[in-house]
Amino acid sequence: MSSWSKLVEGELRLLPDVESVLGVVRRFSEGGRSIIVSSVGVFRSAGKYLAHLVNSLSGINAFYVQPHELMYYVAPYNEGRELDILLIATPGGLSDLYLLLDQLVLTGHRVALVTEPLPESMKARFGSVELAEVQLGRMGLLKLLASLAYSVSKVARSELRRRADRVAGECLSLAQVADELVEMYSEELKAIRGVFLEPHIVTYTPTMEPVAEMVSLGYGKSLAIMADISSAHLYVDRFARKVLLFTTDVEVYTVRYYLTKIAERGGKVVEVRVRTDPLTAPLYALLLLYYIDIGGGG
Repeated sequence: MSSWSKLVEGELRLLPDVESVLGVVRRFSEGGRSIIVSSVGVFRSAGKYLAHLVNSLSGINAFYVQPHELMYYVAPYNEGRELDILLIATPGGLSDLYLLLDQLVLTGHRVALVTEPLPESMKARFGSVELAEVQLGRMGLLKLLASLAYSVSKVARSELRRRADRVAGECLSLAQVADELVEMYSEELKAIRGVFLEPHIVTYTPTMEPVAEMVSLGYGKSLAIMADISSAHLYVDRFARKVLLFTTDVEVYTVRYYLTKIAERGGKVVEVRVRTDPLTAPLYALLLLYYIDIGGGG
């Protein structure tokens, strides 16, 4: 086992943290009710990813709502039709989380929270909130998403059991494929490093938003602006000509139209296409980014 795969193994030990996440997801999936999902902190897309997982695998419907919209426009006016609310808190969101929890508890919602370890004062104030704490570490976003994907896969509908089992297995085996992944995507890694040398636009298809978000927050050590695939062309030439696209094999035909619009404006696309299930694709793409950032592949 290489030093890189050992690093991944150490950082991505899901147990025992994932058991508490699974407990929350399992309780919220009982009864087939719809839920609201939201997220605070630097990685807002973690909540959107959870909603994709729930809608794709489970028997309930999840609606993602931005935290400030939830606080001011949904929770106070939800009388008589209150939905359970599942929150994801990522680094840098403690103040927003405090205000949001205050509003949700005050308006009588059932709330669960997946988060980094919280201050004891917050735990005491919001004792009615179901809590699952995850030690994030240096690969925090990847560990969080893998924990969410594994947990949702365990409450999947029976007719989706085969896909769900595959998702769960991939979440637990990231360290085992870490070296193979670097070798398999060596050209993509080289291309990403090249993009990181200059300002660029980073864009994505739906499940790949967490990957683009990580790049836009400076993990590439360069200036990047994030835009979804349908609007990325609007920023070409106004901000940069180089466009870094994260997508998957199954979405290749849906992005062609937008790639044409980028080309028409003089944009040059570097595509990182992950060849796996869209639900696990962001895990592998994030692993590649962490390899560049902390794994000695920069």
